[in-house]
Amino acid sequence: MPDKRYSDELEHALARHDTDEMIQQLDAYAAYFAAGEGEWTDDFSEIITCHSDDPEKALAYVALGASRSDEPVFLAQLACGPLEDVLRDPSSELLARIVAEARKSARFRWLLSHPFKVAVSDEAWAAIERFRMTGPHEEPSPDSLPPRSS
Repeated sequence: MPDKRYSDELEHALARHDTDEMIQQLDAYAAYFAAGEGEWTDDFSEIITCHSDDPEKALAYVALGASRSDEPVFLAQLACGPLEDVLRDPSSELLARIVAEARKSARFRWLLSHPFKVAVSDEAWAAIERFRMTGPHEEPSPDSLPPRSS
């Protein structure tokens, strides 16, 4: 069941005790990415690897990123990274929150359209498939990114 204390995943992310540090890390990653610095650096490994220890944090990074950036290639990176990793084996509660967010947000549905079917659990795929804009192994075009919610 989705957490009823928060209206959406952004509100949930902003309520975390470590939100300020996460935003700094995310903004630095976005700037690095925008500068076209090339290969991945370990400076941002927490964003990409936190799903294994803290899937809540991984989802928070995705929600924060979606609220802070309009760069579709960067957001696709978050969708194919932390979001896809969370969907590999989400708890029932986390999957319910992801579905609830997909019902509310066109931008989140766009993000959900990036992970490929082979990369997520069968249960997760069954839950998100109806929200996807694309086929099971196809990403949406960058110019189809919906605007941020107000």
